[in-house]
Amino acid sequence: MGARSHVPLPALSDDRVLLRAAEPLDLPAIDAGIHDPDVVRWIGPPEGSAHDVLVQNEDRWAHGSPTLSICELDGTCVGKVWLSVSETDSSAGSIGYWLLPVGRGRGLATSAVRLLSTWAVRELGITNLRIRTASDNKRSQRVAERSGFRCVGTAADESPDGPDSRDVVYALDAC
Repeated sequence: MGARSHVPLPALSDDRVLLRAAEPLDLPAIDAGIHDPDVVRWIGPPEGSAHDVLVQNEDRWAHGSPTLSICELDGTCVGKVWLSVSETDSSAGSIGYWLLPVGRGRGLATSAVRLLSTWAVRELGITNLRIRTASDNKRSQRVAERSGFRCVGTAADESPDGPDSRDVVYALDAC
């Protein structure tokens, strides 16, 4: 995927959630998220500050992989959702997400994944879209399923010797 730094990130919305480019106003939410015990459990410890995350997200988008803030309809940031486009196949990508406790259990992650997936297929030409979850992360598995993804196996099926070979892999049927 080519450089996209000249293309603004989209604002996507439905009746439940707003996805938009991160803003400095989001820094407290990002800081809380990257230090939240559940986020750290499933995604790993932060590799820098909230500001570092914003810089990293801008760099990722410049290389074709967008990250958006998951917001309440009033614009309050409650999480992040991202698409990692494959460096070797620009039609393939994977989605990840996290929510602060205040955003959990209300369908916000499902809405965010649906919105980003639809946009990625339509605007970026992604035809092979996946979500990987830890085998015991049942909440993320339900998000994937409610977002239209179906379980296609484990990461061991794709990379038997990988460190996350027990992860469950979901694919979007619409692709």
